[in-house]
Parts: sequence; C-alpha cells; structure tokens
Amino acid sequence: MDGIFDRLLMHPATLATMCFAIGLGFVWAFVYITSPVLFSLALSAVFYAALSPVVDHLIRRNFSTSMAVSLVMVVVVVVMLILSALLYPAFSNQFTQFSHRAVYLDERALHMAMQINTWMQSHLNHGFNAPQVAHKVVTTLNQKAAEISDSVTSWFSHAAFSLVLVPLATFFLLKDYRMLRNITMQALPNRYFELGWMVHNAVSIQLQNYVRGISIQALSMSLICTAGFWLAGIDYAPLLGLLVGLLNLIPMFGISLAKIPPVLVVLLSDHPNFKSVIVALAVLYIAQAVDKLYLTPHVVAKSANLHPLTILLGVILAGYYFGFIGLILAVPLMFSMKVIYSELLRGFRHFGPKQVA
Repeated sequence: MDGIFDRLLMHPATLATMCFAIGLGFVWAFVYITSPVLFSLALSAVFYAALSPVVDHLIRRNFSTSMAVSLVMVVVVVVMLILSALLYPAFSNQFTQFSHRAVYLDERALHMAMQINTWMQSHLNHGFNAPQVAHKVVTTLNQKAAEISDSVTSWFSHAAFSLVLVPLATFFLLKDYRMLRNITMQALPNRYFELGWMVHNAVSIQLQNYVRGISIQALSMSLICTAGFWLAGIDYAPLLGLLVGLLNLIPMFGISLAKIPPVLVVLLSDHPNFKSVIVALAVLYIAQAVDKLYLTPHVVAKSANLHPLTILLGVILAGYYFGFIGLILAVPLMFSMKVIYSELLRGFRHFGPKQVA
C-alpha cells in the first residue's frame, strides 16, 4: 500500500500539481499584498518588456548596464513629458466641451429618432414611437457610459499615481531584474535548477511577446480609429481613438463597449444625424476587422492559446475582484499559469522522479 502511495506521490502529474499549487499560492499572496500598486507594477513590466531589447543592444555596444538603463529611461521620460505637454491641453479641452454638451443628450436622441422615423415612414411605410425609442436609447447609453466612465476614471487615477512609481520600478527592473532572477534560481536545489530555468524561459518569452502584441494592437486600433474619425469629420477624434484603444484591451467586453463613445459623440455634436452614426460605427467596424483579420491572429493569438469560455470566466472574476486592472491582466495571468503547469509537467516527465525527487 505504501509503495502505491509513494508511486502516486512521485507521479509527474502529482509533482507538477503540488509545485503549481504552491507557486499559485505565492502569486495570489503577492497580488493581494500589492493590489494598491498592482497597476503600476504591471505597467512597469510592460515598459520592461518593451525597453529591455534596447538596453541589451546598448550593452552589446560596450555601454555599462547602469549607463544603458539611465540613457534609455531619460529618453523615455523626456518623450513622455513632451507628449503630455502637447496632448493634455487638447484632451482637457475636449473633455470640457463634451461635458457641456452632455446635458442635451435627451433632445439630441429624440431628434435623431424622429429623423429615422420620418425616413422609415417615407421609404418603408412603417414607423415607430420615436419618444419611447429615444428614451430607451438614452437609458442604455447612460448605463454603458457610466461603465466606461468608471473604468476609464479608474485607469487614469492609477495612471496619475503611476507617473511617479512606474519610472522608478522600470529603472530597477531594467537594471537589476537579471541579478534578482539569478539569485532566485541559485536558491533552488540542484535537482530543480534546470527545471526552474525551463519554466522561467517559457513564461518570460510568451509574456514579453504577449505584452508587445497587445501594445501594438492597442496603438494600431487607436491610430486607425483616430484617422477614420478625423476623416469622417467626427468631433473629438483623438479622444475617441484613445478610448477605443484602451477599451480594446478588455477581452470579450471591450468590443461592445467601444461602440458607445462614437455614438454618444455624434448625438452630442452640433448637427447630429443618422448618417454620422453609421459612419462612426463603420470606422469602428473597419478597425475591428483589421484587428480580427490581421492583428489578433498574427500579433496576439500566438501568445495566448486559451479556450473562449476560460477567458470569459477569468475576465469576469478578475474584473469583479480587481476592477479594470483585473480585466486587462486576466488573460496574461491565465496563459502564464497554463504555461507554467505545462512546463512543470513536461519537466517532471523528462527528468523522472528519481532525478527531481
């Protein structure tokens, strides 16, 4: 009986599950403890993934590590300050104008509904109750706008705090991450050393690819939508493009939420009409078509191979417990756990229980 229990205990799946559970406990404790600064740490990790190749290139060009990191961070901070100085007045002015127009949403929606009703009666010999439809549309838009406002407000509040913490955290990650990684690996028992490197390399490569992928995806969506809204003559084109790029980071739900801001902007414009709504949504659908046909399969999908139901449940739970940052981090955390468990199982099967136990 003891022999059967020992063989079961030393089975690769059992060993992988136990190690995974212990690691998951440490990760959960880390996330819980650092939840007030989790967004800043995640943003620092994104910058690390984006900037580490540049630092490595400078080091290969005979720069010291400290000099390479300092030079890269100075350039990044200067660029961010210049962009902030150029973009903040425009965004602030657009927010102010938008808030002043928001009080006219009810009458704008009614005017739009009456236009559509008139067109349907003249061309299709069929109409509808315009005031009732307008009321339902406004109610729905207000609910969705409140959700977007809460998410974006949370994001910007975290971003404001991160203006101080993120550069510092990114600097020390670029400078000392390899040293901390090596210390951690050396603390492992010799029989786990090679397995630890296997897991680390698999996860870090996929995480860096995923971070770069979603960054390219968000930037591309923002640029496409900004250009499309500007060419279509829709107000607040840069602000709308930024919102669409941010909302597109939310798996599953971001696509539907991204349709709300353009409709609101058209309804609150000086001359709202149904044609403008169609054009605004057409721009969004074109951007999402580019995303679905090219960006997601070629840039993002290769890094996260997860079932849609798994993503849906993970995003819902992460959003419930950790808010907006949970919505964004759910997918990379889930596929990281999948990679870690797969590598542990493969490693224990490769080495066998005698070598790792």
